[in-house]
Amino acid sequence: MIDDFVRDLQLLWKADSLIGRVWLNVMARRFGLFVFAGLIGVFGLGMANAAGFYALQAPLGPVWAAASVAAADFVLAAIVLVMGRSAAPGPEMELALDVRKMALDSLRADVRGVEETLDALGHEIRTTKDMVLGFVHNPLDAAAQKLLVPAIMAIVKGMRARKDHT
Repeated sequence: MIDDFVRDLQLLWKADSLIGRVWLNVMARRFGLFVFAGLIGVFGLGMANAAGFYALQAPLGPVWAAASVAAADFVLAAIVLVMGRSAAPGPEMELALDVRKMALDSLRADVRGVEETLDALGHEIRTTKDMVLGFVHNPLDAAAQKLLVPAIMAIVKGMRARKDHT
């Protein structure tokens, strides 16, 4: 019973550590994509702005050329941010959550078994205590109840059996 309890605790620990690793990988992936989006934003504002500005300066003028290039860079950075935000754990997360749920259910069953065993042990201890107290307070009554009554019942049953046999 205790071995099952320890095994279930180990299983729960492994499931929780797997869930933690999966979430850590997701968070690292998201962080990497956010950093990448930031780099795109920085390089976009630096390099593409300069090139776009010079390309659009003649037809749009200097102000609208700069605004158009900056808007395109921000749209690209927003797309990468959305991709980073939508990164989700894979199917291994469902498996880890199922294992965790099974481990918790098994632990609950083990705890119920331990409770039942302890309740039975407590009842047995109380019964033994009552018997000892009864024997200490009234040794003759206790001896009569524990020895004489079963002996008389055995004799009566034996006499009945002999009477029925003849």
